[in-house]
Parts: sequence; C-alpha cells; structure tokens
Amino acid sequence: MNLSHVYNKEEHDQTIIDCFLQMWRYSADLMFIMAVEEGDEFSLYDNNPASKAVMGLEKGAEIHRLNLRVQFGDEMAEQVYATYREVIINRTPVSIEQAGMRGDGSRIYFDTLFVPIFDSNGKAVFVCGVSRDITKIKDAETVALQANEKLLEYSVALESINQDLDRKVQERTKELEDAKRAVEEALEAKSSFVARMSHEIRTPINAVIGLSHLSLKTPLNMEQQDYINKILTSGEVLLSLVNDVLDFSKIEAGKMGIEEVLFSPRLIVEHAINMSALKAKEKKLTLTVDISPTLPTMLLGDPLRIQQILVNLVSNAVKFTERGGVCVRLYADIDSRRFSLRSDVIDTGIGIAKTFSDQLFQSFQQADDSITREFGGTGLGLAISRQLCELMGGKIWVNSTVGQGSTFSFTVPLSVPTNKLTHDENGIVEGHTAPNLSQYHILLVEDNIINQKVILGYLGDTGIQVDVAENGEEAIRMVNNKDYNLVFMDIQMPVMDGLTATRKIRKLSHSKYSYLPIVAMTAHVSQEAKKQSASAGMNAHLDKPIKKADLYKILQKHLNVKEPHGASQVASLELGNEADAHPDLLSNLSAIDTLDVYEAVKNLGGKKDLYIDLVTAFHKKYQDVCLEKRSRDEFFSTLHSLKSNSAYIGAFTLSSYCLALENELHNEVVHSKIFPLLVGTFRELLDQLGVVLIPYASFIAANVKHVVFSEAELLKKLEEIIPFLKNSDFLVESHFSVLRQMVRGTKYAFDIEHVISDVQNVEFEDAEVKVSQLILALQGD
Repeated sequence: MNLSHVYNKEEHDQTIIDCFLQMWRYSADLMFIMAVEEGDEFSLYDNNPASKAVMGLEKGAEIHRLNLRVQFGDEMAEQVYATYREVIINRTPVSIEQAGMRGDGSRIYFDTLFVPIFDSNGKAVFVCGVSRDITKIKDAETVALQANEKLLEYSVALESINQDLDRKVQERTKELEDAKRAVEEALEAKSSFVARMSHEIRTPINAVIGLSHLSLKTPLNMEQQDYINKILTSGEVLLSLVNDVLDFSKIEAGKMGIEEVLFSPRLIVEHAINMSALKAKEKKLTLTVDISPTLPTMLLGDPLRIQQILVNLVSNAVKFTERGGVCVRLYADIDSRRFSLRSDVIDTGIGIAKTFSDQLFQSFQQADDSITREFGGTGLGLAISRQLCELMGGKIWVNSTVGQGSTFSFTVPLSVPTNKLTHDENGIVEGHTAPNLSQYHILLVEDNIINQKVILGYLGDTGIQVDVAENGEEAIRMVNNKDYNLVFMDIQMPVMDGLTATRKIRKLSHSKYSYLPIVAMTAHVSQEAKKQSASAGMNAHLDKPIKKADLYKILQKHLNVKEPHGASQVASLELGNEADAHPDLLSNLSAIDTLDVYEAVKNLGGKKDLYIDLVTAFHKKYQDVCLEKRSRDEFFSTLHSLKSNSAYIGAFTLSSYCLALENELHNEVVHSKIFPLLVGTFRELLDQLGVVLIPYASFIAANVKHVVFSEAELLKKLEEIIPFLKNSDFLVESHFSVLRQMVRGTKYAFDIEHVISDVQNVEFEDAEVKVSQLILALQGD
C-alpha cells in the first residue's frame, strides 16, 4: 500500500479502519457491538473471536443481531441489558467491573469500557464495548483476603498470648512491688525508730553538755573540775556517736540529701582542724594544712557533707597517731570531664595492714578487735564517709603501711562558680547585693506574722518603704487610698484570699490598677497554682519559703531597676548588729537535730538576729497549738502556714511532713502514716525550742530593744491619741513609733498595727473605735 505524502481523508480513515479490524481479529480483549432494538431490547450485532470463545460461540461463526435472550436466557440477558441502558442514559463512556459466566459455565471477571453510539438525531443505535479479563487479579485479591483473615486469626491468638503474658508480668511485678514496699516500710520503721531514739537520747545529752559548760564557769576545786571535764568529754563523745548512728540511718534509708551551694574550701578545712586541735595539742602532735594555690577560693557543692568527711578523717588520724603529726592537703583534681576536689589526710600513726584496709569502709568495722578495745569507737565514721562520697559522685580510699602511717584520700566532683558571687569571712554566701529601692513604696499583703518578719527583714536591706495588710480586703482599701509601686500578695488569707483581692483590684475604675505589678506569694508551687495566679491578674509568682535572691530579682524586674545601685544605707546600718547575735544561743539551737540553723541563716542572707527573732516568733505562735484538736478547716490553714514557717527556721523535715500530709489530704488518703510523724516532730521541736530559748529570754528581750511594757503606760498613751483621732489629725502618726516599741512582743502588738493601718488609710473613725475598745479592755471594764 502506497501512502500519499499529503493528507487524504479517505486514505486516513481507511487506514484506521484496517488497523482496528486487525485488532478486532487478534486482540485477547473481548470486543463487542450491541445493537439497540425496538422495545428497549438489544441484540449482539457482532463480537470478535476472543469474545466468541468466552461466550461459547464457534470461532468463525457469523453473528448478526443475535438475540441474547434466546441464546443465554432472560435472567442473564436482563442483567447485561440493565448495564447497557445505564450507559445510554449517561450518554458518555463508562468503565465497569462485572462478573460473568463463560460458555463452559466457569466464572469470569471483566473490566469493561462501554461506549454509547448515537445517530444524527441523538438516538442510541449501538453500545460498543471492550472487556479485559481480570479474573486472575480478582483471584489474587481473594487469596489476599483469605490470607488477611488468617493473619487476623493469628493476631487474635497472639494478642491472647500477649495478654496472658502481660497478666503474668503484672502479677510478678506486683509481687516485686509488694516485696519492695515491705522492705521500704521496714527501712522506714527502722529509720524512724533510730531517729526517735536519737532524739530522745540527744535531749539529755545536750543537757549534760550544756550544764557541764555552765558548771565549769562556777567556782570549783581541782577534783570537781576534773570530774566535770570528764563528764563533758564523755557527753561530747556520746553525742558524736548518736550523730553517726542517725546519719548512717538516714543514708541507709535514702533520706540524706546533697545540696549545691557556694562555700570556701579553706573555711571547712579550718573547721575540721579546729575540731581536733585540742586533742592533737594534748598528744603533742603537729597539725598542718596544705591548700594548693591553684585551688579556687570558692566552690559549689555540699560544704556540710565535705566538712563531715574531713572531720571524720582528721579525728581518726589524731586518734591513731601517738607521735609526729597529721597533714591535710587540699587541691584540684581535674580530668577531661569535670573539676573535682581532692583531699589527702596524711598521718604518722600506727598504719593499717593490707588485709584489713578493704573492710575499713564497711559499717561497724575497724582494723581488728584489739584496736577496737584499745582506741574505742563504733567504726561508723569511715562507712558514713564512704557513703557521703558516693552520694556526691566521688570516692574514698586508703594507702597505708603498718608502723609508718596512713593516707586517706577522697575526691568529690564540684563546680567552679562564676565571678558574680561573693563570699564573706563568716561563711555566709551572698550572691545578690541588696539594691537601693528607697524611692519606692510597696504593699505587703500577708497574714502570717513569721512570713512578714522574713520579708520585712529582707526588704530592710533595700531601704524600700513597706506597708502591711493582713488580708485581701485591707489590701483593696489601702490600694484605693495610696499609690504603690508594687504589691506582694499572699494567696491563702482570712476574710479575703489573694486571688479574689487581685481580681477586685484589677476591676477598680482607674487605669493605673490595670498596670500595678502584683506578685503572688504561696507555698503551692505547681503549674496549676501558677496558672490560677496568672488568670487572676497577677504578674509573677514567688515561691515560699521565700529566697532573698528571688525577692530582689522580682523587685528589680517589676520596678524597672536595671542595675543594683549598690547596697542601701539601711543595709550598711544593720551590718553591725549581726554580730550581736549570741553565739551560745545559735550553738544550742544548732544542737536541735531537726533544725538546720546553718542553712536557715544562709537562706536569710546571714541575718542571725532575724533568725533568732523568727525562732522566737515560731515558738510563741505554735507553743499552745494542738494539731489533733483542730477542725478540718483550721487544720488545713495551720498546716499550710506551718509548712513555710518551719522551712524559714530550718525545720526542713517538719516542712516536708507538712507538704506530704497536705498532698495526702488533697488526695483524700484515709489512713495517713505522715500525721503521727508530723505531730511527734512538731511537739518535740517546740519542747526543745522551749528548753533552749527560756535561758536566753533576757538576751532576746534585750536584743529587741523595746520599752519595758506597762499596761498603765499604754493606757495613758492611748488616751493621749484619742483627741487626734476625733479631729482626724495626722499628727497622731508622731506617736506610732513609741506605741510600737511599747507593745512589741505583747498580745497588743496586732491591735496597735490595726490602728496604725486605719490611720494610714484615712479611716480615723475606725481607728478611734479600735482605740476606745482597747482602752476599755485595759481598764477591765
């Protein structure tokens, strides 16, 4: 066939017809043409050989308008006719998957493209189709579905096995947890027993030591003085043993915590040396200290525990050395990972055989029984030292030769602080200079007298002017009557809580109340509590017990003090008074096992006078409180304040009991194990505070520097100010300083503060009523 070089429609159409005719003859796909007949019927106009084979027709049979009803029956014909009608109605080509029967009766699946053909008048004349045999694909899908069903059966079976295994694992886990709980309860019981016994023993020991010191100050003959010194020495040894047993019990029960604070390594070595200096002098031993010049002057770690290790090692070295001396070396041990402090305690004592050195750091162990008999001791000191080293991530070891002495060494990883922190010579760490805020005036809203003392003590260093309100209602009245730069707002208070007060302040008419900084103060430190504070309109959240550094940061941020302007004048005036704190009183308070005086004073910025004031206020506030007899609401309130107040004075165990019990009460725990521990610790602390504070009552009173209280003098002064109040005369304020001095430390202190508050809020009538009622009470009418 010769194709023309130009487009010839007849030639072009004929070529297409010829090609499609060949495809019709040889294609494996089924092709057919259905003619549209009268009465909505159809006939097979023609089909290709592949289609004839499937339909069971002879390969060369001539087909022309074959009646399918006659050939295959009405049922099958009607099924295919319905499809044709749908195609004609759509008037567009349609692709449909269908199931059918071969001529031999076997099932076949098609994917068929139906194309309707219309004449020039739009009348349907043919439905053409091309069907592809997809039987194998469908069979594969069937196999896949069957496999999936099997897989599902296997999954169900496997899930059943897993559930059974999980149940067994849970049962085993519960058994292990029960066993663990039983061990923990046993350890807790043991620890509690040891702690209670240590406390019970410590009280009479403190009396023995204290009375021995007092006796030595009285006229004694030589024999009596010798007896008292022996009693004193024995008491101190016994106290040391009790402390060792208690520390060992705490470590064993996992209750020994490690802190990270700034400290001077030189000071803790000096303390350790001083503890053994007298004994070394008696034995004519030399005590030397070698501190590397490259060792940083300040480090971050737990000075109390490091000092405890050094005291143990130095006292042991002095005990087991008869001639020569003891040297303490302190230097940096730096590897590629971090900085560590290393100490070597070297003595010229009796030495230790290699066979005994491995057991030295075990509980209740010494080199052998003969040494125990000769030198005494429980053998707990080195065991405690090892455990403390391990708690801090360090290690301890010994190198020794019999007859030549020993070297006990330990390392503990520490951090080197930045140069922003400073340190004073008394060992109190101070990381933030008090800013000069004398140009600002703030409102403190706090009902707890101890919290007031703490915050006012901190704020005293800044020179800031402070007014005090005891509940939210008073705060709203005072904010309405005076412009403040900032408000510190306690959350839980009588009359009106801090959240409600803040919401009401934010709703006050003047726009300035929308921008007044209000800082929440609460012992609830959860994220939920902080969200509640923020939603009430508070700008920040200050956690109790309040840290001075946090307080200063809040003030500087919200008062827009970019840099501290140096220490305030008030702070410089008060520095001289800190040395007035009686050292014996602080020492005796430190002897109370449940008080961490060092930590509490450190948290108060080294203010020892303030600490004594807080301890005295704590004892006065709670000495007559019986927790067991309080109603539920009263108990909740007392527990909440006791949590932060006990932390302020260093009674951290009591504070932790309060927190734990508070959580139990919120979770509605029926049988609390914490409550009896809390009550016992609370009563014991108050009893011990009473024993310690009573002998120093005169010193505390003198340190307060107030006028000797007289009801008659107070009555006279109140009668003097009545006319000023009647005339709403602000000259009455000139009498407030004397009134405060007269009632300080008495039950009338709060009454006078309320009167002063009323005058400051221009509530002269309320102040007059309060003064009149107080006069009547003093007159006994």
